[in-house]
Amino acid sequence: MFFIDRFKVISFFIWLSIFVAGPFSTAYALEILVKDQAAVQGDIISLDLVASFNPADDHRVERLSETVISSAPSPGNSFRLDNRFLIYKIGSVISGEKDIMLRVPETLLVQRSAQYVNQEKLNQIFRDYVKSKTPWDADIITFDRINTPVSVALPEGVLSWKVSERGNRNYVGNVSLTIDFSVDNIQVKKISVSGYVRVRREFVTALRAIKSGELITEDDLALVSKDSEYPHRDAIAEISKVAGMRASRSMQDGQIITSSMIEVLPLIIKGENVVVKAENDAVRITTQGKVLEDGMKGDQIRVVNIGSGKELLARVAGPGLVEVSF
Repeated sequence: MFFIDRFKVISFFIWLSIFVAGPFSTAYALEILVKDQAAVQGDIISLDLVASFNPADDHRVERLSETVISSAPSPGNSFRLDNRFLIYKIGSVISGEKDIMLRVPETLLVQRSAQYVNQEKLNQIFRDYVKSKTPWDADIITFDRINTPVSVALPEGVLSWKVSERGNRNYVGNVSLTIDFSVDNIQVKKISVSGYVRVRREFVTALRAIKSGELITEDDLALVSKDSEYPHRDAIAEISKVAGMRASRSMQDGQIITSSMIEVLPLIIKGENVVVKAENDAVRITTQGKVLEDGMKGDQIRVVNIGSGKELLARVAGPGLVEVSF
């Protein structure tokens, strides 16, 4: 049975207790006073967090203190518990006690404390992780934008986190990560963050359209610095490494030149007139020939003897010179 006066003070007795102790007995050995507001840190609201006991050394206080009233609000949030709910939760525990007075407010405001990871910190976690994983130097990586929450509220305690990627392991272009937060080594929250990453590099580019097979000169090239979401791992960054080479495929004006787009210019080019030399210890013969295919030094290539029209197999010995053995 509950008795409520105009000050919202509730005396809790079961009917039998009133009958034994006498109607409206005031001989209370323990008073439980529930606060009108309380702050908690953990996941559970226990009675000792929201109430005081008088006297505090009553032998029942330790047991009653552990009474679970409710789950706590999420970190950084709050809610209210009304007196009916409080009477129900606490009353069920003390229903066998005839000398306890329970005083509850009309409502109890419970606020849960939190530690916050702000947007600046989330952005830093994203940047640090990308820089630690990318093969590029940190000073050439730029971040166009990073998408993170304004802040993340977490339980209080020792904070740690683990970052993992979602899909893009090149760490350029659109990059999505998952941050898994733990407090006191217990996983508490996962969030998704993303950003757009570019790499600033110097590239050799074509200043004109170049056809496959053309000789590339220094005048055909430019060195540019640009941010790119494509790594171009085999892109060439020095003009000297391209000038004097031959295009192995066609290139467009402004196109970034990669190592797969060029090849070393052959020492001897198809259609070129060369000296054909044949010699041994006793004799040396030279004649004119026309090569039928490109050749680097040491290559065996087909050559036509201009005088006889006979096709020979010769070894490239140097610029304009091939040798045959006999």
